[in-house]
Amino acid sequence: MKKETVFIVDDEPMHAQMMEDHLKGKYPQFDIYKYTTGEECNDNMDKNPGIVILDYHLDAVNKSARNGLQVLEHLKKAYDTDVIMISGQDKIDVAVECMRAGAYDYVVKNETSFHRTETAIERLFKHRAVVHELDKYKRNNRILTWGIIGIIALTIVLTAMGVL
Repeated sequence: MKKETVFIVDDEPMHAQMMEDHLKGKYPQFDIYKYTTGEECNDNMDKNPGIVILDYHLDAVNKSARNGLQVLEHLKKAYDTDVIMISGQDKIDVAVECMRAGAYDYVVKNETSFHRTETAIERLFKHRAVVHELDKYKRNNRILTWGIIGIIALTIVLTAMGVL
């Protein structure tokens, strides 16, 4: 498995630390950075995270901080990164809103959230592999299509010249 840069954006330091510990145990090759606000996350996007684990509520400490949905919307517009939302909110409409805004998955903070985040990451890796394979097939299809067009064009020209 390749090296991956992961951001954990959560204003609950205990939860963020436990998430980091869990992920480091499962994925020792991950470079993990923790931030308490979306603004800090945004300021460090030059580290090119492949995955951002983003809390829905980010204003427990800093009341003026953007909420997770606002951060998600910004990240999806400005960067090519996958976002897994985490939240204590177990309301379906919140999850749907996050998914519509571009989250890869939505995980409710509870006793299974670390395992569910790990599962979401595994699905994300499989999704990336499928997308990569699809891109290869599309590229090969274009090459074959242009090759066939070239052969047909050459056949027409040679036939018109009386060579064939």
